[in-house]
Amino acid sequence: MKRNVVLVLDADADTARAVAIAASNGNYDLRFTRTSREFFQFWNEDLENVAAIVLDVDPGVHGMAILEALDACENIPPVIVVSALEEMLLESVVRRHGAAACLGKPLSVARLARAIDKTLGRVAAPRCDLWGHPMNCTCTRHTVSVVQELTGPN
Repeated sequence: MKRNVVLVLDADADTARAVAIAASNGNYDLRFTRTSREFFQFWNEDLENVAAIVLDVDPGVHGMAILEALDACENIPPVIVVSALEEMLLESVVRRHGAAACLGKPLSVARLARAIDKTLGRVAAPRCDLWGHPMNCTCTRHTVSVVQELTGPN
C-alpha cells in the first residue's frame, strides 16, 4: 500500500516543528533529512511513496541546487520551498524550477498546512523543456504525436 510520505530536507531543523504540527492533522508519514546525501538516499529507496517534498533552501544543504536537480527529473512530487530569504523575490525563481509553493520564514503553521494539503494528491504535471514541449506527458494522444513527430510519416 502506498504511503503519503512528506519528505523534508532541513539542515538546521528550524522548520521541523512547524512541519510536524502542520502535518499532524493529515494522514502523512514524515521523513526528516538533514543533508542532501540523506535526502537522495531516501529518494532512491522510497521514491514511490513520496507524495510531497518540503525543501528548506538553506545554503548548508545546497537547497537551490537540489531544487534544480529535481526540476530536471520527470514526475517529481510537488515541492514546497521554505526560505529565510524574501518570499516575494524567491517565489518566481523557485516556481521556474517547478516548485508548487514558496513560503518565507518565520513559517505560519496554518499556511504550511494549507500548502501541504493542497499539494498532496496532486498529480505531477507534465514538465516542459525550454521550447515548451512536454517531456513526461504519459497521455496516449501526446505520446503518439511525439513518436510520429520523431519518426516522420509512415
